[in-house]
Amino acid sequence: MGQELFSPLLGIAAMTGTILGFLIGWVVRRSRHAEEKQEFERLMRSYQELSQDSITLQEELTRKREIASRIPMIVSSLSGRMPINAIPPIAVRFMKEFFHASQVGFFAQAKGEKSFTLIEGVGFPADWKGKIRLDPEAGILGMALHNNIVATRDDYLAVRGQFPAGIHSLEKNGVSADLVAPVSMDLSIVGALVVGSSTVRISEETPLASMIADLIGNAFQHATTIESVEQKASIDPLTKIFTRGHFIHLFEAEIRRARNYSHPLSLLLLDIDHFKKVNDTYGHPVGDIILTSLGEILPKDIRRSDFAARYGGEEFTVVMRPASKEQANTLANNLRQTVESTEFRIPGQENPLRVTISGGLATFPEDGTSTTELIQSADEALYEAKQTGRNRIVRAHQIGLDGSPVR
Repeated sequence: MGQELFSPLLGIAAMTGTILGFLIGWVVRRSRHAEEKQEFERLMRSYQELSQDSITLQEELTRKREIASRIPMIVSSLSGRMPINAIPPIAVRFMKEFFHASQVGFFAQAKGEKSFTLIEGVGFPADWKGKIRLDPEAGILGMALHNNIVATRDDYLAVRGQFPAGIHSLEKNGVSADLVAPVSMDLSIVGALVVGSSTVRISEETPLASMIADLIGNAFQHATTIESVEQKASIDPLTKIFTRGHFIHLFEAEIRRARNYSHPLSLLLLDIDHFKKVNDTYGHPVGDIILTSLGEILPKDIRRSDFAARYGGEEFTVVMRPASKEQANTLANNLRQTVESTEFRIPGQENPLRVTISGGLATFPEDGTSTTELIQSADEALYEAKQTGRNRIVRAHQIGLDGSPVR
């Protein structure tokens, strides 16, 4: 009886052990699988992070190589000699390429106004250039200009209460600027670069934006200095009209234009009569007063299309464009009469002085087709005016086939 009862129990125990072993094995395998899955997922996350880090690193290296190649380009572009009005287009083009932006503008004060206007730009409405008026104290533009710092959108959002976006701000005119960089020259702001819709992490590159703005400011300084020097070299310090050298440069350009467009051009070479006697009688300071006064009369009495220059000593020139010989003769005689009727007030002299001028007139192309030929023709006519009584205008004589003048 006991044996019969014990045998089934052993069978049940064996079966139970088998099932328990299976369950334990299954749990262990399941646990190992879960651990393997977790490890696999961890490894996948690590791989993805490494892949992203690699992509980011690659992007950063690519960007650094781009920066390293583009910075020397702008330094080279802005270091050369260029007129002031050429700088804004260069600055806009470089900022657009450098920051991968679709909206870049150079803004500066409108002439005679406090407000800023668009000088040059891409991605802005066509009617903005020279017409838009922006408040230099409003929005992100106001923040950048007021503090003379490079301002990013994040910078502005942190302090926008100090510079609200009024009706005349970039923001109210539909521009969401990524960055605004003031451009300074001699501690004064000459403009601001506005960059929008950039595809680079522009907030991380504000030092580069500041450096580029400084380079552009230096370019403005360099161009202004050159322009000032050239202007001083082109303007006679006593009479405040063009010098002889600048006159020759302009005259050559006008002859080319007259030749290209087949229109007449006239040259008046004039001289103050008995000027040596004025200097000998009243002294050179009085002679300088006469010269200075004539330098004031000429620009006022000639047409807007004409220009005058001091040729040397008491000689002056006037280029009349366009003007036939008859038209030029009338204009020259009007000028002669103006000088004749002018009273030159001299300090210490009770009575004003009066002077007259004589002039020689030559016209392109009949009296010459080059600066040398026209000046020589005008000079010969001036000599004749002096020899035949002074205070008169003599027109150059055409030369016939036999080499003699045609009256």
